[in-house]
Amino acid sequence: MKPVVFLDFDNVLAVHKFSNSFRVLDTAALAIIDAFPDRWLDGLDPEAPRNLLTLHKEFQPSYVISSSWASHLHLEQMKKMLKRSGLKFVALNLCERWCTPRNETSGRLSEIEAWLALQTWQECHAYVIIDGHVSAGEFFGSSLEASTVYCDARIGFSAVELMAAREILHGQCR
Repeated sequence: MKPVVFLDFDNVLAVHKFSNSFRVLDTAALAIIDAFPDRWLDGLDPEAPRNLLTLHKEFQPSYVISSSWASHLHLEQMKKMLKRSGLKFVALNLCERWCTPRNETSGRLSEIEAWLALQTWQECHAYVIIDGHVSAGEFFGSSLEASTVYCDARIGFSAVELMAAREILHGQCR
């Protein structure tokens, strides 16, 4: 079975100080996505998508969006944003349940636990959670801590976090 990557955007892929997720989500909310096709690219750190592609080439995972962005973008908008951002491989490999279930009071931990509980896997299944320190802080001490890669808000998914994600998946895929 393919491993699963739970992917956040803020502080993982989107780390730009000025072109942040609020600007991108405003573009989506105003339905002017096509008028500003590069808006998606502006907010992404250039190294993070390359590192994610490296992980993808090695493990061929499926992806679940575990980001607040999923509350603002429907599936087709998400796919369009991913493709325009050079993350077509993510768009093409989204799980059927492509985002974690969320509501106004849910946290990242409960959302990922709920997504995992909805699965009917017959065997042990490998997954890694790639998230920012701020939103993933609740993972410390939880059953998901060992499967989580914590990205620094100023750096994102760097080579160090790529190595950590690889180690997690290699450890689970044995």
